Amino acid sequence: MEQAKGKYLGIEIGGTKIQLCVTDSDYNLLECLNFLVGDSKQNSIILEGLRSRIATLVSKYPIESVGVGFGGPVNQKTGEIYQSFHVQGWDSINLKAWVEDLTNIPTFVDNDANIAALGEATLGAGAKYNRVFYITLGSGVGGGFVIDGDLYHGADPTECEIGHVRLSKTEGDIVESSCSGWALNKKLEAYIANDPSSILNKLTRTNKTDCSKNLMEAIAAGDTGAKKVLDDTIDDLAFGLSHVIHLVNPEIIVIGGGLSNLGTYLTSTLQAFLPNYLMATMKDKLPLIQTTKLKEMAVPYGAVVHASKSIQRTNHTK
Repeated sequence: MEQAKGKYLGIEIGGTKIQLCVTDSDYNLLECLNFLVGDSKQNSIILEGLRSRIATLVSKYPIESVGVGFGGPVNQKTGEIYQSFHVQGWDSINLKAWVEDLTNIPTFVDNDANIAALGEATLGAGAKYNRVFYITLGSGVGGGFVIDGDLYHGADPTECEIGHVRLSKTEGDIVESSCSGWALNKKLEAYIANDPSSILNKLTRTNKTDCSKNLMEAIAAGDTGAKKVLDDTIDDLAFGLSHVIHLVNPEIIVIGGGLSNLGTYLTSTLQAFLPNYLMATMKDKLPLIQTTKLKEMAVPYGAVVHASKSIQRTNHTK
């Protein structure tokens, strides 16, 4: 096969879904494969699924480099996994070496929130800005910071862990424990248990879905209790993000993950609450706050950007 350059493979390894996408040098999507992790949550199943799909894509496209966004802390220099918060068996595995042994293609691994930040900063909502902070509000809460097109990395082992920023001195009282998708759903379940006559409870019983999926409809129908639960959660998020603004003052904050589906309600309420926690000179100069443009493709697209930038940097230093 003619070894034409400029095709990149991006891989997302999460706790629920695995995605593999190939793009050209302009980041046009050529093909995307995905599969579910399954209930067993074992890394051996993920590796086997990756093995066959990577082989398929590598045989079809002249891949120049591979980028991987992994759901947990990683050593981005060596590719070693420190921990997965969702799947057993990943600790101390060198994912970079595993992919390179399989493909003989240079591979670059980073945390999935970092990778999503790079995707949004390059191809998404933050593409016009030089200082982009990304936060994902899903089953967990993670963050990444991009400066002039490059990811910020702190000292080993990790950085930008906005989900672990404390909301008080109490252990466990962190942004993730209040503002993640599961945390909001838990609060809403407690609310409808205490108020069975609430609009949210009636919608949840009628639609037979999680209460969080009926939240905005309930609020629109006048459920003030449900609105207070959501607003209190957004207020906690504003307090957490105020620390980010005081420390690095990004031009834009991009919100991804499942709770980004709250859309303009989330962003406008955040903008209303944030000044309560900022120093006087910053109150009238808030960062732009937007929800993700790339949505569920933020990590795969970020991974191909990471693959492209990393191989170019590697080649330049040779």
